[in-house]
Amino acid sequence: MTASPNVLRAARAIAAAVVHGTSDDPALEAAQQLDELGLLAPSTDPFSTPGRNRPAPSPAAVAALDQCRRAKDVADTTRAQAEGMPGKPDVSAVGGEVRIVVHPESLADWKQWMHALGVGDARADSTGASMVVRGSHGGVRARLVGVGVPALYGERLDYLGRRTAARP
Repeated sequence: MTASPNVLRAARAIAAAVVHGTSDDPALEAAQQLDELGLLAPSTDPFSTPGRNRPAPSPAAVAALDQCRRAKDVADTTRAQAEGMPGKPDVSAVGGEVRIVVHPESLADWKQWMHALGVGDARADSTGASMVVRGSHGGVRARLVGVGVPALYGERLDYLGRRTAARP
């Protein structure tokens, strides 16, 4: 029976620790030598065991990973392009989607963001505190979140209401 080279190395390390060891605990010394030889390193990959094959990733998993990588690249590019834009943007990539969260101070700031991302005619949903516009940016899904935008629209409507009410 032929032993694995690692088994032979381990046996020699254990024998040396037991026979020539200098500590009171030969088992600990043997374990330390095995660790120094790299024979105790646990495998983090359950498929790395000899005789087991790693399954091929599914096409859906490959596509999802590609989408996430592209979203990260687009987020990095968008972060650089957002310099100088109003509303203190926070750009991130999450789940294959680019999220751009802004805090516009006026409707003009909000419209500038919508124009910059090419979602000017997209339907926006209000969450009460924010306005969310979904679309695509750089070939990936994108979500523009305008914190405080519904309040800005409310101020605008109040202003227009007061203006038309003052007319005879």
